[in-house]
Amino acid sequence: MPQARRLMAASVMPVGGVTCLYLTPPGPRPPLWAVIGLAGAAAAATGVLARRRPRPALGARPRRDAREEGDASFRTLPGSPSDVVLVLDDDSTVRYASPSARAVFDRSRVTGTALGDLIDPLDRERVYRTLAALDDDRTPEVHDRWRVRQWGGRIEMEAHCRDLREDETVGGLVVTLRDVTEPRKPEHELSRRACHDPVTGLPGRALLLERVGRALLRDHREVLPCVLLVDLDDFRTVNETLGHSAGDRILEAVGERLSHTLRRTDTAARLGGDEFAVLMEDAGHPLDAELLAAQVIQVLDRPFHLPEGSIGISASVGVATALDSTDADELLTCAGLAMRAAKAAGKRQWRRFMPRLRVRGTERHNLQARLDRAISGEEFALRYQPVVDITGGQVIGFEALARWPQGRAGLVSPGQFIPLAEETGRITPLGAWVLRNAALDMARLQHAAGRAVAPYISVNVSGRQWQDTDFLAKVISAVETPGLAPGSLQLEITESVLMQGDDRLGSVIRSLKELGVRIAVDDFGTGFSSLRYLRDFPVDILKIDKTYIDDIPHDPRQAALVQGIVRLAQTLGLQIIAEGIEQRGQRDLLTAMGCRFGQGYLFARPLTVEQSVIALRRHHGEGPDTEAPVPGVY
Repeated sequence: MPQARRLMAASVMPVGGVTCLYLTPPGPRPPLWAVIGLAGAAAAATGVLARRRPRPALGARPRRDAREEGDASFRTLPGSPSDVVLVLDDDSTVRYASPSARAVFDRSRVTGTALGDLIDPLDRERVYRTLAALDDDRTPEVHDRWRVRQWGGRIEMEAHCRDLREDETVGGLVVTLRDVTEPRKPEHELSRRACHDPVTGLPGRALLLERVGRALLRDHREVLPCVLLVDLDDFRTVNETLGHSAGDRILEAVGERLSHTLRRTDTAARLGGDEFAVLMEDAGHPLDAELLAAQVIQVLDRPFHLPEGSIGISASVGVATALDSTDADELLTCAGLAMRAAKAAGKRQWRRFMPRLRVRGTERHNLQARLDRAISGEEFALRYQPVVDITGGQVIGFEALARWPQGRAGLVSPGQFIPLAEETGRITPLGAWVLRNAALDMARLQHAAGRAVAPYISVNVSGRQWQDTDFLAKVISAVETPGLAPGSLQLEITESVLMQGDDRLGSVIRSLKELGVRIAVDDFGTGFSSLRYLRDFPVDILKIDKTYIDDIPHDPRQAALVQGIVRLAQTLGLQIIAEGIEQRGQRDLLTAMGCRFGQGYLFARPLTVEQSVIALRRHHGEGPDTEAPVPGVY
């Protein structure tokens, strides 16, 4: 039986510069997916984007059904079958989506949806900018990377966008998406390490500034971005005494506490050293940031438990809002100025940025520059606070105090330059200068006084100095000062340094004891509550802080506390010195308690070397006999 002949409908369509002949049975036009498949096959075979001339036909192929032809042609597109191919209308609505789209976008329907709604909201602006770039005739294709939310996470897609709106067979924008999440993981890990702090895992300064800048672009009538700068108080003591390993463990714990305190929309970051920051993106009012600052201080005030023991770390916090600045760097600077104001006010508190703090910031910067010059030029002076036997009034020693003269401007307050020197590390050369010159002055004073029992000189030593590798050598040099009586050098250390001390500190102290140097614990009672260091370190003297002495004539509980400290010192065989005695009633009570030694304005203000010689002679019958305090200078 002869074969039946079938009439075929012929269609000629240009695809990217290639003329395609479609032979199909009479009836409706082939479905869009088949046309795209054929167009893709033609483009792949001839290089549509290169606009090359069509090659001669390679010969007839067996005729197949149009859908089968489309599926086969779709499989010839460059790339993996898992790639997603989308065709968009001018308004970016998806007109066609390849079968793999449903799994990638995790939804039942992709067609009819705007492309921006399929992409992570954080990347929607990138999507629209990329598509808009195709409007330029000189840009036939664009590449970008977009993220897609999927099953609670995100996958990263490499996007290849082509403009085929002039193509009669496509008539739209073709977007090909490929999942590059796994291949880019090493790159992301390197980027994460570069943008995150290696100790705490928190974002670093650069990433925080990027997020702050993005938050500042939002409408401040609806939300108010706020920044908190968190600085740990006296954290350097931890590193200097327990070592950097222990310091890193505390920093890591601080990061965890901050993260657990914040909301999901907030960002905690470590800026470096002991500085942290918090970005509160959607505060409704500055009060919200102030309440968070108070909460941060409370959370960080709890002790940190380490193998070395429980460590107490407090924090000072500065608060700044988008009302203070719309520049990310400047906003962080404002928060820093507020934080320094909190420290100046006594630490363990927060302050809100005020415009006047800019002036203070400038003043602080100038003061630091002047301090550097003063230390280099040795522009300081020493004054000596007498330590007396309060039962008889005899001067037994002096405490060396650094002063910074400013000519007609008077003196710079020690409360200004000493903390600044501590913070900047300049306390080490300044402390070395004090030690060296105090030993020289005391040798002169001892010679001028000509007493059988030479008065001693006491020098304060900061935590940074104790960690100085050359510290022991500097003390040995001071001990060997010509004319300085043996055993007349005393060094004062704070109990916070002793409490956090390590084996190296203990070794240094024992070496100093072998040299005849006495060790005094300064400001006793103001630091840690544990008294373990009295057992672990060979100290000689406890100096009761002035805050304990002020109210003993009027507060029985305070008097009982001081009495207990005196008895503790007597039990341990330690000498006790009361600081800040200004009233006769205080002196009399201390005498009754058994506290024999003290210092304060009741006896004398800080003196020059010449005035110190007069004070020594007066209290030993070599000068005018008077109960009036020796006039001195601050």
